[in-house]
Amino acid sequence: MPPILHLVRHAEGWHNIADHGEDIHDPFLTPHGEEQCKLLRESFSYHDDIELLLASPMKRTIQTCRLSFKQVVDRGQRILLMPLAQEASSTQMDTGSTVEQIKEAFGDLVDTHRAAEVHPHWMKNVGRFGPDAEAQIGRAKELRQFIMGRPETHIVLVSHGAFAHAITGNFTKDGKETTRMWENAECRTYTFDESSGDEAKIIETEDSKGRRPSLSLKD
Repeated sequence: MPPILHLVRHAEGWHNIADHGEDIHDPFLTPHGEEQCKLLRESFSYHDDIELLLASPMKRTIQTCRLSFKQVVDRGQRILLMPLAQEASSTQMDTGSTVEQIKEAFGDLVDTHRAAEVHPHWMKNVGRFGPDAEAQIGRAKELRQFIMGRPETHIVLVSHGAFAHAITGNFTKDGKETTRMWENAECRTYTFDESSGDEAKIIETEDSKGRRPSLSLKD
């Protein structure tokens, strides 16, 4: 049976509050973002079930994963960095740091082999990592396929507000997002639609929908 996926947008980063924040290269979280992680940690009900932590290889997503799922990290779980989950623009705020810089910041907490060996060119924001809609849709599909094939029962993925639309399918072929931007540190839970074949579509659980204030399209 495919795993249950807990999809999280990173907490507030410095680019979210700065003028011309898009010019900040791979920002860390703000103190408020760290507090958002604490609130998510306190409200999340599945810490004991999580068997795999995945995060986009950006500093703000790694920080969010480490702080929000501290109980899982404290059990010895490392964070597997997933270039396929990176954000969808080519600005400085969405351009990753080198593996060496990530290791300097986070040490052995992170498993970097997918960034260093499987997708070594992910920081260039071209090809499958480009900002165009076709690339985003293809990358999101590849990411879902990877997760759907994992043996774990509960998986956390920390990604980004814009790219979350591509992951969930709330994204048109023209690149239009059909639902609102995710809040910082927002977490939603999904199951996989096994009838969707290699599309590996995901369906939000009723419990997850109930945690949100509205079920309207913009939400």
